[in-house]
Amino acid sequence: SRYFSSHHDHPSRMSVKPVKPSRLFSETARPTSATSAATSDAAKKPKIERTNSFQPVWTGSLESSDESAACVSDVHTLVLGTHPSIASLNESQYFGHHQNAYWWIAGDCLGFRRQMGVNAEGKRYKLTQYLRHDEGHVIPYDEQLRIFTSKGFALWDVIKSCERKGSLDADIKNEEPNDIRGFCENHQSVKRIVLANGGTGCTMFNRYFKDWWLSGELKPGKNVESQKAFDKFAKKTNNFRDAKIEVISAISVSPAAARYSYEEKRAFWEEYVYCPGLKDHEKQQHT
Repeated sequence: SRYFSSHHDHPSRMSVKPVKPSRLFSETARPTSATSAATSDAAKKPKIERTNSFQPVWTGSLESSDESAACVSDVHTLVLGTHPSIASLNESQYFGHHQNAYWWIAGDCLGFRRQMGVNAEGKRYKLTQYLRHDEGHVIPYDEQLRIFTSKGFALWDVIKSCERKGSLDADIKNEEPNDIRGFCENHQSVKRIVLANGGTGCTMFNRYFKDWWLSGELKPGKNVESQKAFDKFAKKTNNFRDAKIEVISAISVSPAAARYSYEEKRAFWEEYVYCPGLKDHEKQQHT
């Protein structure tokens, strides 16, 4: 309607004001206030630093002593976190957040207590009411590691390094995986790999170790979560017929997995990780 009064009008009757070339084509684009603000915000945005995981922990990796050197255990179970959280990096400890269930469960299953379980305000953590061992069983982190690894368990992370704002697995970006397959090739005794945080950890494990799955060496654990996460590899591996290593998608030990109670988490880990692992360790001791 701007150019024709109606569709019957003839073009010769149009009255169109000429537009100056300078309005159509300018030699230099002038930034708008919105562009300037965006550029300013980008400049102010802090750069996310890249973080690195810890070295793998197993009996042979700990500082040797005459006692520990005499009782090096073969690794039967490799537990994998996704990548250390801010709390873990600050503490220089695997699963360092004080309310992460990992070391509490390990202690209940292996005979120690992680810590007193009291916050800065003097209040006890809710999970302490379900613990099997009293405060007399509290031992230092290094001693917890020694007991854990002496039974044939090992610890590492799926992701070697990454960029992440905060501690959520879902926020991991530009990641690089650890050589999990190489670790297992060097430790032929490994029978199970446990992905401690389920979800994203499984997704990343599948992404970076797809060839390992397709080699037929891996198979899903018997629990529903594992079948759901890994069953897609069944057809291409003859239904995992020749697999040697079981991969378990575990109920997450993270405090963020609040839908599960501490007792539910412990029951899962005891059934699928610690009971079978301790049986393997006992067999190893008698061979």
